[in-house]
Formats: sequence, C-alpha cells, structure tokens
Amino acid sequence: MANYKDIHGFNVQSKSTDPTPYAQALIDNPYAGAWGSGGTKNTIVNDGTGSGSNTAGLAFGGVAPPGITADTETYNGTSWTEVNNLNAGRRSLTGTGTQTASLAIAGGEAGSFTAAVEKWNGTSWTEINDLNLARGYNPGSSGTTSAALAFGGRVDPNPAVTANTESFDGTSWTEVNNLNTARYNGAGAGVQPSSLYAGGHNNTPPGNNLTVNELWNGTSWTESTDLNTGRNGLGGTGDTNTSVLVFGGTGTPGETDKTESWNGTSWTEVADLAAPSEDFCSSAVGGNTSALRASGNVSGSRSGATEEWTFSGLPPSTPAAGYADAIVGDLYYNSTTGQFKGIKDGGAPIGTWASGAAVNTARRYLAGVGSKTAGLIFGGGEPSNSAKTESYDGTAWTEVSDLNAVQTAMGSAGTSTSGMSALGSQSPGAQVEDWNGASWTSNPHSLNSPRQFPGGDGPSNDSALMVGGEPSPNSALTEIYNGSSWTETGDLNDARNQLAGVGTVTAFLAVGGSPNTTSAEEFNGTSWTEVSNMSNGEPGLGATGESTLAIAFGGGNPVIATNEAWNGTSWTETGDLANGRNFFGSSNNSGNTSAFAASGENDSTLITNTEEWTAADFEINTVTTS
Repeated sequence: MANYKDIHGFNVQSKSTDPTPYAQALIDNPYAGAWGSGGTKNTIVNDGTGSGSNTAGLAFGGVAPPGITADTETYNGTSWTEVNNLNAGRRSLTGTGTQTASLAIAGGEAGSFTAAVEKWNGTSWTEINDLNLARGYNPGSSGTTSAALAFGGRVDPNPAVTANTESFDGTSWTEVNNLNTARYNGAGAGVQPSSLYAGGHNNTPPGNNLTVNELWNGTSWTESTDLNTGRNGLGGTGDTNTSVLVFGGTGTPGETDKTESWNGTSWTEVADLAAPSEDFCSSAVGGNTSALRASGNVSGSRSGATEEWTFSGLPPSTPAAGYADAIVGDLYYNSTTGQFKGIKDGGAPIGTWASGAAVNTARRYLAGVGSKTAGLIFGGGEPSNSAKTESYDGTAWTEVSDLNAVQTAMGSAGTSTSGMSALGSQSPGAQVEDWNGASWTSNPHSLNSPRQFPGGDGPSNDSALMVGGEPSPNSALTEIYNGSSWTETGDLNDARNQLAGVGTVTAFLAVGGSPNTTSAEEFNGTSWTEVSNMSNGEPGLGATGESTLAIAFGGGNPVIATNEAWNGTSWTETGDLANGRNFFGSSNNSGNTSAFAASGENDSTLITNTEEWTAADFEINTVTTS
C-alpha cells in the first residue's frame, strides 16, 4: 500500500502543539520602525547635511557658533569621529551618497550662494566641477558620486526660488527638466534615474510649508501624492522613489517630530522622532528601513543628539526561524491530540477587539474612513451637531481642520489622506466635502438626491459610491462619483437607511440597516445581487473590508456587540466588540484583519472609547477521513 509520501512527495510533520501560522506571528510581533537614541556628535551644528546610513553615516558643514564650519564627521552606529574637513566651510548645502563616496553640493547665504561641489572618497574632500547655477537654503539632491541630481533651492537676487534641476554624470553637471514647483528646504531621496523631492518652502505669502511631492523618472518630474504634514527643513532617505522615509522639519506652528513612509503610492505616518527637529544632518540611502538624524535644532535649541531609525519584529517577506513550519497550507500530525491538522487560508478571521485611545469629542451619527493606524472621524452629534474632525495614528486622536459645514448622518468614502463626506441630515443634504489629509474643501458636485444615513465607500474622494438612506422613507438609490459628476445607477433590491457599505464602485457590499434587516447585497458596477444574509443585521452598524472579504460589527437599538466575518459566500460570527455601540465612526477599506470603531452611542449614552480589531485570515482545521 502506498504511503502519503509516495503519493504526495513529502512526509507529514509531527508536532506536539498546534503552531502559530506566520500570519498570526506577524500580528503578535509586527514589523515596525522606531527611532532610538544614538551617539552625540562632536561638533554641534545646524543647517548642515549628511549622507550614508544609520550604521555608516557622514555629516558635514553647517553653522557651529561663532560661525560657519567645514567640520566633517563619520558615524559607525555608536559614535562620531572627526575626519578631514571640507575645503570650504558652508551652510545650507545638500549632500548625497554613502559614507565612503559622497557629494557636498552648493550652499551659502543670500547674496553669496555658491555653485561649488566637493567629492568625498572616504578619506578627504576634492573640489570638482561646479553646478551651472549657484544656490543655497538646502536645495534637494539624490544619487551617487557618479550619477546624481541637484534640484530647487534659493538663488540670488534674494529671495528668488528656483525649480532648476541639474544632472551629474560623474564629471560635469547638465541642466535638465525643471521641478513643477520651485522650492527649497525639501527632502530629496533616491538614486538616478529614480528620485523624489517632498515638502519644502516657496516664499509665496504667507510662506507655505509645502506638502508637494514630485517623482523623477530620469527625464522629468511628475507630481504625486502629497505629504500628510507640510514642512520644510526636513530629512529624507531612500534608494528609489518607491521606498522613502521623511522626518522632522518645520511645520505649522513650529518644529515637528512627524515621520512619514512612502511606498511609491501613498504616505503613511509612522513612529515619531523623540523630539521635534529641523535643519539637521540626515542619511541619504537605505530605503525606508534605515535612517539617521544628527545634530540640528531640536526642540528649539541647537543639539548634538543623534536618532537612528531601525525596524524590529518579524519581516513580512521572509518568515523568521521557527516559523518555517507554520505557514498557511501546512499539513501536520498533532501527537498530543492524535489529530491530523491543516493550516487553511481564507477562513473566518480569528481575532479580537482591544481598547484604543479615547476620542476628544464623544458623538453619534458621525462618519469615519481609513485604518486603525491612519484613521479619520468627522461630523456627528454631540448631541448638538458638529463639524469637528479628528485623525488617529494608532496611539491618539488629534483634532484637525473642521468640515466647512456642520453635518451629521452622512456617508463616507476614501482614506485618511483622500476622504469624502457626502449627504447627511443638514441643509443642503446633497452636499459633498473632500479631505486632502490636512483640510476639507467643498466639492461643487452635489448628489442628485438629498438624503441622510446612506452607506458609502470607495478608494478615494475621486471614486466613490453612495447607496440607500432616507427619506422616502427608505431609499434604494445608488449614485456613483467619477471625480467630476454623480450618476444614478441600479437600485438596491431592499430599500433601507442606516446601513453600512464597503468596497469600490464596481465591487461593493451593502449590509444591515433600518428597518432591522439582515440583508446583504453585492454590486458589480451596474446592478445589485442579494447574497447570504447576516445573522444579526442591524441599523447603525460599521463595516470594513471589500466586497468579498469583510467584517460587519455593532449597531442595533438596543445596541449589540456582535462581529460577523464575510468570506464572499457566507457570514461567520467571530470575536465581539467589548462595548456594544451604534452610529459610530469606523474604518472602511483596511481589509477584514484590521479595523477601528470610535465613539458612537451605547443605549443613549455617548461613549468616547475606541476599539481596534486585529486578526489573521486563517484557520487550523482538523483533517477528517470520513
């Protein structure tokens, strides 16, 4: 008789305990970056620059009272060592490269900007060919000593700002296509032909701290997704324009500790610097997983302190030792229970709700978008109606710019950097506002039919869907937004309000609502199809995920704490909320393994607390032979 190995080509492993699948291990020990304290720089400067990494760094130039310095120091991950100075001291310069091969580019003060460039070979600096255009105030730069880019900056006559870009081939500089937005004091990163320039200042009254982000493809600059926090005097590091970290700088009203990570598409706020900082020396290479911030102005005073950005936890791409035998798809024998078991993908999420930070203003009938580490809630009743907006970084809620109009019982779509508030109970009830990560703008394109308590979602404020609502008394209307207009399309099969919805304009799931309904429907971009009902459909519930993989939670009157998971075919009850609530703000498009539920109402009592859902999309199933 053939054995299992002969049939399938491998032995079944024997384990005394069930393993933890790697997906769950990542949740238990997530891969995340943080800033830690490093060695103190010997010469305390501000307005200097740097290059290299957090274990092999280089810092040079700047202001060290009583004047400008040519000081150069290397960093080994522990301490700073003074080495050979620049040939000419200067401030407001820019640097790029590694600890053993770097460029010191331009710099100086208004009226005496320089075009000088020096090359570092690991031992000493050598003057090489100048830029074509003298500039200062920390212009941007990226690249290596044989392929570099210099861009932006201030030029004489002061206070002119330039968009000029120059490319270096290892010998000489050539003017190439300009930036779209002239500015200085931004963060440059990358290596030719893949560079990025984010933030900065442009001297335009009232002197904007910019969120502008541009990408270089080797030929020209293209504007891309803006930073979440506008600032200048910040640091940046990255090998390409798809993997960058920017940090610190001067925002509004002053120095900031904010750090943002760029994945080629969007910016995500990650762990803050230990202290607000600006005009410091920073690394230039290492992707978004390695960075160095040294000296500069820290919390308002010149400092020699160093901070290092490093990651801890389990890398998401390569399972750590000990998890190689615990990956989804494994089959094994549990010698303790005497059962064959398999680790299956696609089951009901196994997870729990845990307590998060309290919101600043308790309310009901609010809306939310984003994820549990980058969330946004807005509007609602306190019980008086509100325009307040709060953002969430996974640790605390912060009050940010209000909606332009008081609004409650509205629908929402998008993300914490590209969000939408639509419809609602306040006049005019068809109004729309767009969120850009910093403020709300009234959208001139109102919906065709005013109503309140709709379900809504979509990937951004340029692509959204609003469905159902009241009056009528209950509506089945569906409207789709394409960035320029709303179009009515196929109606719901079950008219309702106070429902929840998740997905895109071509793949959407609508669930629950009033009257108390367990109905669930899927939308394909044209029409709605009824699918398996929920066990506990309720009005005022929350949902997050996509049309084929979602969770729906809370709602009801009286409130319930039930959480149900949707796998595209059926609903399964899973870990409940700690506090039943309805008409709360929730995440919308963060999958079925991560969510937040914020504020809302518990049987007529407003609550401030937030709950966060963490889960893995797997099951450990017992293998049967029947």
